[in-house]
Amino acid sequence: MEKYRWDRVNFSHLFYFYVTAMEGSIKATAEKLHVSQPTVSDQIKLLEEFFKCELFERRNRALFLTKEGELALEYAERLFDLSRELTRRLRHKERLPKTSIDIGLTPYMSQYFLYEKILPIFNLKDVQVNIVEGERHILLAELEEENIDLVFCVNNDGLAANTICQKLGANRTYALAHKKYKGFKKDFPFSLVDVPYFGHSHSSFLRYDIDLFFSQNGIAPRLVGQGDDLDLFELVTAQGVAFTIVSEVGKNRICRNKSVMVLGELETLQTSVWGIAKNDPNSSGFKALDHIIKGENEK
Repeated sequence: MEKYRWDRVNFSHLFYFYVTAMEGSIKATAEKLHVSQPTVSDQIKLLEEFFKCELFERRNRALFLTKEGELALEYAERLFDLSRELTRRLRHKERLPKTSIDIGLTPYMSQYFLYEKILPIFNLKDVQVNIVEGERHILLAELEEENIDLVFCVNNDGLAANTICQKLGANRTYALAHKKYKGFKKDFPFSLVDVPYFGHSHSSFLRYDIDLFFSQNGIAPRLVGQGDDLDLFELVTAQGVAFTIVSEVGKNRICRNKSVMVLGELETLQTSVWGIAKNDPNSSGFKALDHIIKGENEK
């Protein structure tokens, strides 16, 4: 156990200091804690020896916090606040009010999700927005345990009865190309067979759907390469090397380049975006989802 030893604060000493700083005198602290004044003085002295600095300045029989004492009090308040919170949560089984909205995204959603949809949540007061990525079944289990508040995914199958699910739009998919290929917009998507194509790797969220789209429409474009990085897709498209197929998020970014245009939308590749929360009007996730929907309706 030797490796776990380190110089550490004696919390008993810290508590005597904390009470004294709050009460303003050793006498008041002794009366409050039902101990002698020398006991209080000794505890504070031991803490000062540990920190190697004075925490109180003694003037005219009154105590004033030194600069170091003010810092120690700030940390002591936080530590004892956490101690009380821990006691309420574990001993008294209390659920404390959340100060965050924890959102789960299923794999690859972070590449295709329009984050503008969650901007209304940032208008909620005193709330921190945290976003994590995970497998759908794990995120739904975390939602059930109330470890996260909201899940965004592309399907609404197999949900628990105590959840609420709202459609928040769709992931739309576009074919982009350099403007030198503008003549191929006319017979889209069948004209794609005559344009070089830079595709997605097998690990991509879009790969299967794109291959199915090509097969169903009898399209076999000339593949010049493949990858997953959006920066690479942007470079290949803007330089006129090949056309690319990207989500709406990718389209919005790449089309900032004035040399790039949309050849067309692959409408059959749309997938719905769903927001899932506990069906409890008092829950953080329910309120956040309602806030998002209201924000969408106001557009």
